[in-house]
Amino acid sequence: MARFTFSAGNARVLARAPLYALGALAAVLVPRSPRRWVFGSGIGLGEGALVLLERAAEREPDRHLTWLASDRAELAAARARGLRALPKRGSRGLWATLRAGVVVVTHGFGDVNRFGVSGARVVQLWHGIPLKRLHLDTGAALRLPLIGSLPGVGRLMAGLYRRAGAQIALFPVASELVAARIRSAFGLPADRVIVTGDPRDDVLLAGTPEARRSTARALVSAALVAAGGAPLPDAGPVVLYAPTWRDGAVDAAIPTPAEWQAISAWADRAGATLLIRSHPLGAGSYAEGAAGSARIHLLGRDALTDVTPALPALDALVTDYSSIAFDAAIAGVPSVFFAPDLAQYLATRGLYQPYRTFSGGEPARTWAETLDRLDAVLVDGPARAEALAHATWLRDEVVDHLDGRATDRVLDAVLGLLGEAPTAPAVLAPPAARRRLVITAAELDDHAVSLRGTAPARIAHLALVGPRQTIELDVSQARDEFTAGASLFDDRWGAEGLPPRSDDYRLEVTLEGDVNASARAVVAAELDPGFRSPLLRAELRADAGTLVLRVAAPLADDERGASAQKRLEAEYRRRPATPENAVFFESFYSQTVACNPLAIDRELARVRPDVTRYWSVVDRSIAVPEGAIAIVEGSAEWWRVRADARLLVVNDWLRKRWMPRPHQTVLQTWHGTMLKRLALDREGVGLRTRIAVRRESRRWTVLLAQNDYAAKILRRAYAFRGALWVEGYPRNDVLVWADPAMRRAVRARLGLRPEQRAVLYAPTWRDDAREIVDYLDLPSLPSALAELPGEHVVLVRGHSRTLRHGRNLAVDGLIDVTTYPDMAELLLAADVVVTDYSSLMFDITATDTPLVLFAPDREHYERELRGFYFDLLAEAPVPVTDSRAGLIAELARRAAAPDTAAQSPALAAWRQRFTALDDGRAAERVVARIIAEGKLEGG
Repeated sequence: MARFTFSAGNARVLARAPLYALGALAAVLVPRSPRRWVFGSGIGLGEGALVLLERAAEREPDRHLTWLASDRAELAAARARGLRALPKRGSRGLWATLRAGVVVVTHGFGDVNRFGVSGARVVQLWHGIPLKRLHLDTGAALRLPLIGSLPGVGRLMAGLYRRAGAQIALFPVASELVAARIRSAFGLPADRVIVTGDPRDDVLLAGTPEARRSTARALVSAALVAAGGAPLPDAGPVVLYAPTWRDGAVDAAIPTPAEWQAISAWADRAGATLLIRSHPLGAGSYAEGAAGSARIHLLGRDALTDVTPALPALDALVTDYSSIAFDAAIAGVPSVFFAPDLAQYLATRGLYQPYRTFSGGEPARTWAETLDRLDAVLVDGPARAEALAHATWLRDEVVDHLDGRATDRVLDAVLGLLGEAPTAPAVLAPPAARRRLVITAAELDDHAVSLRGTAPARIAHLALVGPRQTIELDVSQARDEFTAGASLFDDRWGAEGLPPRSDDYRLEVTLEGDVNASARAVVAAELDPGFRSPLLRAELRADAGTLVLRVAAPLADDERGASAQKRLEAEYRRRPATPENAVFFESFYSQTVACNPLAIDRELARVRPDVTRYWSVVDRSIAVPEGAIAIVEGSAEWWRVRADARLLVVNDWLRKRWMPRPHQTVLQTWHGTMLKRLALDREGVGLRTRIAVRRESRRWTVLLAQNDYAAKILRRAYAFRGALWVEGYPRNDVLVWADPAMRRAVRARLGLRPEQRAVLYAPTWRDDAREIVDYLDLPSLPSALAELPGEHVVLVRGHSRTLRHGRNLAVDGLIDVTTYPDMAELLLAADVVVTDYSSLMFDITATDTPLVLFAPDREHYERELRGFYFDLLAEAPVPVTDSRAGLIAELARRAAAPDTAAQSPALAAWRQRFTALDDGRAAERVVARIIAEGKLEGG
């Protein structure tokens, strides 16, 4: 079993809260000395902490430097190395930590005595360049056992992570790009994250390549001999396999007996030595391979504590999602990427960059494929040259200094933190020369951005790239000088002249001859403070190692920030309302214009054009219906309309402490019939959530339901006592009355040709993930569907709750439609719909469009996240599969007989139960009731 999972680790932190409090009290009473430093590492005697300690001992011999060890073996190893060392646990470790002015760690505060850290200057020398999202950037790190999916748990853990991060005084990193990741993950201000290089990697840059390789081979040989084996042979390639951990799950790459035989045969044939270093926190064993072949050796932490100094001994590395690939790239070692569980891993743990960008293309999925790739990489030829070129690209993206002086720079920074001058200051060399763009001038006005600079080669492509939108730059280039520019406004999904979404857009360049785009540029231009117009705010910044265009909502200066919003809210609550015969529409927390509110807006505009229609939007990148007025959330006008409008039509919770006025009606349309449990129906709901649910439902005047089944659940789950209208769903009207011309128009907006078969994949969100869950490995799905009859295009639609956190997929044969406003139109355009537990499983069955349910995590979702109102497997009238292969097989069956409509008694009963009122006239009925019951004036 794994020794650590995020949820178990978080639970231990909470359980130790009283001890942390006592430690903090002791830290107040015990004076710290800047002459005393303590060091520790989560792996044992190694990592950057050991490198810094030994360098500090050389340069600062008068310092009292102590290594804190986790066990007797580590303690003995430290003392054998000539270090002052103590056990970190117990009174001596606590006392040493309490007295230390500087605490150096590589994983967490538990590297030293965790209860004595409060008040110290903590230097965090993280144990690798992050690929996997860390701490605040991933829901996986914010879980607790059993109750991890309950509301508030994530916020609680995020608060604890931020509190811990606030104690970090210095966080050295390898590059400006990495600095941005660390600031986000740890919640740190910019001045605490400094670009020095990683001390742990200095060993990979010191001396000549030949000397580094000789030293590393001797290190590996000594470790093998100490473990009872033979030293490395003088001849033959050396390969290290180093998978990462999987938060308690068994390593999916552990070979079968037949695979072990194939690996052993390959090693014999290639004359290779295969070293296996499974993650110390991982689950599963590779011992069978080492027992069956003299060429396969386990190189675990017990044999070699720190593997980084051994990397120059390698001829190739095999890994999956581990940051060791960055270290190998620094060492000039090519990598073969082996990811047998790619879809499963990415569905549970996000990455800071697309995996195929990191791996340089499609990874191997089996051991047989991995061995074939090793054969190609281990000999001089195109495959090795390509792998080495990718290693160079990886290194140059994430490392700014290649001089091997990171440890000295970190030591100087620590001394500066103490207000002391370095005794032998390091020479701060400029970042290593790279093939990077240099921006010498950058201008921004209220409609366009323009750049000037130099480039080391011809520019093939230049763009400002955001998570959900890309601004393409037109480039003119003469030799090494270039100019580039772009309008800030473009047409999206049929709407004209929209400003960019509020986000950061990072400059990315692809030079001729390069495979990958680079997200690095040198910003030598003076940047102006930006501007605000009625449609957006924008500024140019030097950040994350490149030029960044930051776009925000066009709020005035006195409307921005928490204090401004508190003032506006106070004014909203004090000011007497002036009733206005208007409707305030909001869909999915103002992030889009869609769903039932949009359908009601259309009908209201048709029958009551005299009524003013306001749409709440997070920014002006969101198009509103013709004749409606966009109001930006948080603006003074937004607060006014919230108080004055006679009718509010929303499809989710009201927020920002909405206060009802006597003249107002709130029509809560909700956003779907439910399979997954809601609100008070969820197990283990705490008192705070119960109060919040009841407070919210008391704000609603009328609640709309699609059917009697949903009406019963909504009334109970939200303890709702008001009027409940069961009228069908207005959002589904278009599915009934749309003609072929409208379907063709929607498909044209999406970029679909008439002959293409559109497969819409639209999963719901997960309480324990911020981004779209991808158990399908979506980037590779188009190639799999290319084997089916006809031409398939995959439409990917993330849930609205993933809109702000995810990143659009860019793959041939796939169109990311997460930002497309209206799901109903996507259902109209689709030839096949695939979902999991989303309410669209009910909506689409109002039509004859085939539906397939893909539920790979059904048991986890039912038992640990939400729970279901009924047995999906027993009651679903359509195919349900839990595997990618099963889904593709079902899509193949549909493709072979595309015109065969599914007709069954079960489907007929499903329609009668859930969509009997979705007859194309639901909006008409709802608006008629609004008018008849006097929710608006006149008419």
